[in-house]
Amino acid sequence: MIKNINISGYAGILSYVQALNIYRVASNIAMGSSRMFLKFSIEGKIGVLGLICIVLLSVFAPVITNYPPQKIAGNSLEAPSSAHVLGTDELGMDIWSQICYGARMSLTVGLAVAFISGLGGGAIGILAGYIGGIVDQVLMRIIDVTMALPSFPLLIVISAFLGPSILNVILILVLFSWAKPARIARSQTLAIKENNYIIAAKNYGANPFYILRRHILPEIMPVLFVLIIGISSHAIIAEAGLAFLGLGDPTSKSWGMMLNSATSFRSIYFTPYWQWWLLPPLFMLIFLLLCLAFISRDMEKVLDPKLKIKKGF
Repeated sequence: MIKNINISGYAGILSYVQALNIYRVASNIAMGSSRMFLKFSIEGKIGVLGLICIVLLSVFAPVITNYPPQKIAGNSLEAPSSAHVLGTDELGMDIWSQICYGARMSLTVGLAVAFISGLGGGAIGILAGYIGGIVDQVLMRIIDVTMALPSFPLLIVISAFLGPSILNVILILVLFSWAKPARIARSQTLAIKENNYIIAAKNYGANPFYILRRHILPEIMPVLFVLIIGISSHAIIAEAGLAFLGLGDPTSKSWGMMLNSATSFRSIYFTPYWQWWLLPPLFMLIFLLLCLAFISRDMEKVLDPKLKIKKGF
């Protein structure tokens, strides 16, 4: 009897999965991603491959490193060797381990801020543009004030007030990043809702949620995806800047904290230590930002073919 119950339960799960068309959705996403990748330029393809390498570096950090990032694994300021690929810092911690685990911090902050502010701000802008009236006016005034504020000085002040914490850094970055996608989504919604097919759908009794889901949201999502990548780059730079100033989470290793520790060492520029202590996190940070910039540029070309790109851009 138990065997029959297990078989029927397994068959029920399979039928449920088939009903959701999970395989078809996954194949469509994979095919769409491959077609988009083929349309990328050489720089865009390099950016995608570089981003994949950084993601793999962060995911398999426990496998490709020999020491935890906060463990004293050797002598102070050891040169690169077979035991320590990139040497050690002033406390004897392995720099290669800090690079791999620091990728997790940069990607976590960048993706969290980008998706929360991009999708959240975009949803607010779409609703405000579709509803209009006093809601739209109040939102526009809030967006104007938010975009007029000097973001980085306020980031420093608020981070110093709230204390060093990754959650605080993410919340502060979201607070100053949601206005731009909300403004762009609102302007796109105002233009789209005046189209004839939207007016016809309203006349035939379509409810607002159906119009937003079926007509307006698919038109705005490509723009939001490009904005999300740009926001992630800004968030990574801001997190590294705050960590470099000593306002990051000291308990978690990040590339910004590595730069802060290296530049705080007084004789860093008068010794060969900068070659394996300062350059690797700086190179990884610049490489990640370049990959995101190339991907954002090519996604903008592919997802918005009406956009006119100047030669040499």
